[in-house]
Amino acid sequence: MRISVILTTYNLENIISETLNSLIGQSFSDFEIIVVDDGSSDSTVKIIEKYAQRFEFIKPHFLKHLGCANCRMEGYKYATGKYVIFLDGDDVFDCDFLLKMYKKIEEENADICICNSKEFEGSIKNIKKTHFNSDYPIGWAWDKLIRKSLIDKWDLKFSNLSSSNDLVFVYSALFLSKKTVKIPDCLVYRRIRENSASYLRDEKNAFIALCELKQKLCELDKFEEFKDDFQSIAIRLIFWLFNSAKNREKRKSVLEYIRYYENLLNISNIKNNKYKNYYEFYIIALKSRSEIDFYINYLVKNLFKLSYFKK
Repeated sequence: MRISVILTTYNLENIISETLNSLIGQSFSDFEIIVVDDGSSDSTVKIIEKYAQRFEFIKPHFLKHLGCANCRMEGYKYATGKYVIFLDGDDVFDCDFLLKMYKKIEEENADICICNSKEFEGSIKNIKKTHFNSDYPIGWAWDKLIRKSLIDKWDLKFSNLSSSNDLVFVYSALFLSKKTVKIPDCLVYRRIRENSASYLRDEKNAFIALCELKQKLCELDKFEEFKDDFQSIAIRLIFWLFNSAKNREKRKSVLEYIRYYENLLNISNIKNNKYKNYYEFYIIALKSRSEIDFYINYLVKNLFKLSYFKK
């Protein structure tokens, strides 16, 4: 077996068929789909069972409601492929998704292959132009084909969190990978759903995951080697959490978490000037006593910059 696809589902009766059809129609043939359902209360289980009866490479497992991280790790127990990819049951995949990823990772003898992705809402016809895959890999699992031996060697696991549960797993893999390659093709179409875990994210979970990532690197005696990369990931993520917060209360929470978790993360003491703007935001947020104080300090700092360049 070349690829093991681990697909997690939960109450997706209206869309799971579209996801499974996109995987069944792959131009690549040597793969298995390990479907792990997280205790669905709708007809998702019945739909999965019907597909499993028709296609022997679909291998279903039905759990009680344990959360996405536990479902992924349960599915991984049954993976027999040389490479593994963790997918979500509400997304849709290009017909050449697995073929192109496999070809690239084999040709380059890499540990990880990353593809590009776009998002859509409602119908697959409503594709947005946003490309997620930036120059710096993002800490989600569904766009990354990973060599199974890498996961086994370093005992990589997903965090037991309702959101940000793939951050430790993904970034640990990226750090420890001997070679990571990218392909520019958009092969994953990410469905936007208001009740999905990614949409209903908990900002606190992101900070907890960052702490777990640092702990994992320390346990492996790898933190000093990757501390600059760790800081870059942390301050970029925290900056994004603040900027994408849906309301004032969430922005306030991010600022409070920055001050609370700094003792554990110790980001401010890592000397890395690669992302100066993010670092500047973080330091101002860390030193500000309140949300209003932050905005005043941030505004003054940027006004000073503007006046300086005008001279």
